[in-house]
Amino acid sequence: MSFREHQKTAIKSLVEQVGEQGAVRIIGELLEEKKMIPEDFSIKEIWEAVSSDIFPTITGQLINKKVIDAYNLYPTIGDQLVTTVPSNMEVERIVGLTDVDGVERVLEGAAYNDTELGEKYVTIVNQKFGRTISITEEAIMFDRTNQLLQRAQMIGEKAAYEKEKMIVQKAIDVNSDAYSVSGVPGALYRSTASGLHKVNLSTSSPFGEAGLEAVYKLMHTMTDDNGDYTGINTANLILLVPQDLMVEAMQMQKSTLVPEGTENAVNTFQGAFRAVLTSQWITANNSTTWYLGDFKRNLWWTEVWPIQTMTLAQGSYDEFKRDIKAQYKVRFFGGCGAIDHKHVYKCTA
Repeated sequence: MSFREHQKTAIKSLVEQVGEQGAVRIIGELLEEKKMIPEDFSIKEIWEAVSSDIFPTITGQLINKKVIDAYNLYPTIGDQLVTTVPSNMEVERIVGLTDVDGVERVLEGAAYNDTELGEKYVTIVNQKFGRTISITEEAIMFDRTNQLLQRAQMIGEKAAYEKEKMIVQKAIDVNSDAYSVSGVPGALYRSTASGLHKVNLSTSSPFGEAGLEAVYKLMHTMTDDNGDYTGINTANLILLVPQDLMVEAMQMQKSTLVPEGTENAVNTFQGAFRAVLTSQWITANNSTTWYLGDFKRNLWWTEVWPIQTMTLAQGSYDEFKRDIKAQYKVRFFGGCGAIDHKHVYKCTA
């Protein structure tokens, strides 16, 4: 008889055979290998089978599994839009990315000139998000295992939701603050050149063949701060559209002929994009505005902590005050922002 089929009596038996620490290890392995799922357990049975010191550890494995699985399974596009970079700062300062010097011809025997980072920099503000989950004495007494696991699942989903919202809203620059040069939040997309910020917003360009041609021309003529042409890898282009344009965008991506054409013209944009993506935040912001570019070259997700769950040591003040028998914290810490403006283009109808 398998442990999964008879877990209510097997937990106590398992502890008797391998000890509490051994039980913690085995249950963790069973969850990790997907031989068991959190719903196979009962917090009441666990409470009756192990000491109060070990109870938070075992139930914490169930909570962690539920939170992380829900977080990973939540439908997102954000990871396709950002480069994830470790961070150990509340405000990450990225120096010199806006004015990299080019290579120079070096004569025989002459010294190479060093590259200077310069004084220009961009900043990304990291933010902490989290929530706690508590197991009360009543939850154990009345065996509210399913309610507890459902709450853990919802928190995992909400964590993914918040990260996704931050990334997509920065990608489309909802608040005109995604590009913080020298620590001053500013617009990522501009229709006229301003200082070293080149044009990356095309106005009066509805999605279609003509609109795409206009964007490709902007890409073709884009230069860096030194006046050198920017090499934009067209193999990495992602087309970001509101749901209203999703059908047209997929037709442009897959059709042999120009979808909007009447003369059976060959569709030169067939298969031109690595992905065609949409999001509720794009649709909510504007139903006709669309974006095209190599988003990972423009956007960073600076990560202080990835999604994680933590178990509070047994014997807390809440245990006495509120009959809390175990408590867990779910959190992540990170931020999103633009480190460059030249690789993604916004088009308005």
